[in-house]
Amino acid sequence: MKTIITLILIFVVSVSGFAQQATSQSSQSGSTHSGIAISNFTITKVYPNPVKDFVTVDIHSVISGELKISLFNILGTEIRKWESFDLNYGDQQLKIDLSFLKTGVYIFKISSSKQVCSQVFKKN
Repeated sequence: MKTIITLILIFVVSVSGFAQQATSQSSQSGSTHSGIAISNFTITKVYPNPVKDFVTVDIHSVISGELKISLFNILGTEIRKWESFDLNYGDQQLKIDLSFLKTGVYIFKISSSKQVCSQVFKKN
């Protein structure tokens, strides 16, 4: 029993070490490195949270491309899908009208051809 626990612990430590190494390599590079996918964009801030009528999404992008935004309720049902829009290099803000939503918890899914990010927010 001790041998099995020891082997599991060694495996977990070695896998987490690999993940940390991959993360540090990807943060130093601006493209794909050794088969590890690098983020095209990051959601830096979603505010205000809780939302009344409009929400602002700050995005930082390292490349230009196309983004798609979908909105899901807490049960995972897609409520709305917006048309694709062009993502430019650098920082940008998206202001999204959510006045049609009822009070509750929702999830944004923002995706490009190579990446998906999600953000949870509350609607008042």
